[in-house]
Amino acid sequence: MESDMLDKESAAAVLKKLSQSESPESAKKWVPKVGEGVVDGADGEGAPPTKRQKTADEKEENSETNLEENPEDDEESEDSEDLDDDDEEEIPLLIPARETPQNPTKNSPRNFQRIPVFIVDYHNDVLEFVYRCFATRHLPLANNTLVHFDSHPDLVIPRHIAASSAYEKDTMLNELSIENWIMPTLYAGHFNRVVWLKNSWCQQLPTGRHDFKVGQKDDRIGVDCPLDYFIADGNYCTTEDLQEVKSVELQVHDADNDSLNPNEFLTEKDAKGFVLDIDLDFFSTSNPFLEIYKDADCYNQLKEIFHFESVENVKKSGTASIADYLATADRRKTQLDALRTIFWHLEEERNFEGLEKPDESVVTPEVYAKIVRLAEQLQEKYPDDEIDWHLIFDSGSTTDNNGLPHHISTAEELETYFANFKRFLERLPVPPVAITMAHSAQDDYCPQDQVAFIEERVLRLLRDVFGDRLHEKAILHYMDDPWDVMKL
Repeated sequence: MESDMLDKESAAAVLKKLSQSESPESAKKWVPKVGEGVVDGADGEGAPPTKRQKTADEKEENSETNLEENPEDDEESEDSEDLDDDDEEEIPLLIPARETPQNPTKNSPRNFQRIPVFIVDYHNDVLEFVYRCFATRHLPLANNTLVHFDSHPDLVIPRHIAASSAYEKDTMLNELSIENWIMPTLYAGHFNRVVWLKNSWCQQLPTGRHDFKVGQKDDRIGVDCPLDYFIADGNYCTTEDLQEVKSVELQVHDADNDSLNPNEFLTEKDAKGFVLDIDLDFFSTSNPFLEIYKDADCYNQLKEIFHFESVENVKKSGTASIADYLATADRRKTQLDALRTIFWHLEEERNFEGLEKPDESVVTPEVYAKIVRLAEQLQEKYPDDEIDWHLIFDSGSTTDNNGLPHHISTAEELETYFANFKRFLERLPVPPVAITMAHSAQDDYCPQDQVAFIEERVLRLLRDVFGDRLHEKAILHYMDDPWDVMKL
């Protein structure tokens, strides 16, 4: 699974710098079929325009601009005043105080004139739009449903962020990352249902319905869901140990199954709080960590170093207990802490001198020898100043029992996935309130020579199905398009 410590931009930059040779799959130029459309001004081979890197001052200025309302008539002025009041309210106020008189007009929900489409590059940036929809009452503050097309669940729990910060919008926007942006919204209660739709080559979570509790223990988010995905990061807790718990319904379905029917998990009751979220790497995805220090066969060695024994075999035998789950989660956490200590020492000291060897029951002598061998091979193949041990640790953290998917789709496969996606949209019992979309190209999860074509086709399919109900122009956040929720 995706490491909750990954620095996206630096990782992508290092990956590109270190990729001295392309893999056989990525080396093949991908060309759409004759007659298929491509984005205007793009030939289907290049990446979409890169989002301009902002300074901190620019980000603050743009944020303030987005929050301002500039009414042109009395009606817009009234909405603007309401919105200013909303901005002063804290997002965590999920349930108004019973004794506080409520203004029916001020607290009534708003409706978009048409379905907006908000497109980012890094997936966690969709929260900027989602939080804005909470503030303007276009989405309820609690109990929404997220239908999430993606090759990754994005349900990693951020260990470096206090659970109490889940109610702080600015902290969430600044600190969350591509792999961990959903879970804090579940803990805060903004969403209580997630439907992860994937292709069958994604194996991070088993298909089916998983009901669990999310809460906090020692001001860190935890779950009582005994799946490898959560146990592997040491985030499993017993229900009794969790405080401020909320119930979560997680459904996992293979979208390449012809029988997939959204009516099984969506009804008209979801009409006011249904967000359709699409990561373009759902259609074609790469594992960028495969390219890290490839000349030293780094990734394959890390799989052996970070291996752990899961509880899945015990679960299949029907004898697994809560004690087994807790013991496995504790062993995994202890293992990751020990490996982190080693890799952090190597990053600081650039050698093993002064490093106290870990407990052999946690990191065996055989595993320690593999770390030494990896360091030697890296030093043989790469200059020392190019070896980033933090990045290597992050890479190793993704090599759990299921790992990250790597499936560069052919033109024929893409047509199949597009057809599956359109069939799903046509079967929806209600349209979404809003559509969010992520390129995932700058972090190398969606192949850059395919992403522009995939985006164009997905937008066309959305238009084919929703017609005039869809906003006439998507908001290209990655191109710094101006946007104002109150004018959509």
